Amino acid sequence: MEYRKHAAAHLGSGLVVLSSLVYASYGVWIKLLGNFLGDFTQAVLRGVLVILLLLPVAIFRNKLSRIFWRRDAWLLIGLLISNALISVPLFYSIKIIGVGLGLAVAYAGIVLGAFFFGRIFNGEVYTKDKVASTILGIMGLWLIFTPSTKIFGLLALLAALISGLASGLNMVVNKKIKYSVLQTAILTWIGTVLANIPMIFILNESFPQINSDIHWIYLLLFALASFISSWLLISGLKLIEAGTAGILGLLEIVFGVVLGIIFFKEHLTAVVTLGMTCIIAAAAIPYVNQYNNRKEVKV
Repeated sequence: MEYRKHAAAHLGSGLVVLSSLVYASYGVWIKLLGNFLGDFTQAVLRGVLVILLLLPVAIFRNKLSRIFWRRDAWLLIGLLISNALISVPLFYSIKIIGVGLGLAVAYAGIVLGAFFFGRIFNGEVYTKDKVASTILGIMGLWLIFTPSTKIFGLLALLAALISGLASGLNMVVNKKIKYSVLQTAILTWIGTVLANIPMIFILNESFPQINSDIHWIYLLLFALASFISSWLLISGLKLIEAGTAGILGLLEIVFGVVLGIIFFKEHLTAVVTLGMTCIIAAAAIPYVNQYNNRKEVKV
């Protein structure tokens, strides 16, 4: 029984790490989309596309079940609120202060949010290894992005932090809600669509003509990345604590730096390399702790 538990934890950690790799591509798609779509319009269109990708798979695999509205009212409200505060603030932040700093602040918020909301709603314990991971993770973020903080917008910085905290809440809710991975993902993206539609009309965002413009391809690829990352993350969250997932999610920063080098020819400095090392160590601590516990059980 203990062996299966630890095996599930390792699988969950691996899925979250893979989701971090896909999530890291978000910055690329956001930069490529630029101002082609309004912030709320892109969130809604991407959400609809992801739902259209998820729904046939869920139906084919018979993963849709009755929704208990009264029992899960607060969880569903949590999904709606958190999704209203994730996509658009992050989209805005990255456009203003860049991929690196935007993701850094957002993921600092994710770690804090995952631990905070995980403690409140799931009773997760803030253990010594999580404290060490938090310290190393924040240190790594500081080392990587301190050179980028000379010029930044305060509003964009706060937007990234709000997006991260909302993501932490979203992770906790996704872990607690009692539906299949596919149905949970569908509910999550429905929340994104419903939360952002009103703002399109309030701000009177324009809708560009659908044609052969390359930006529509970018949006489709962005939606595909969102579909894959959502499935991987929610699958992982069903197996490990939200706080641990938040720490592992910091690897997205490392992957983001690597993608920046590949696609935008950004250069690594010694300070950035040291920061990446700290983040990798932060992400490894919970995993190593689980591995050592597994060895003790075997003995």
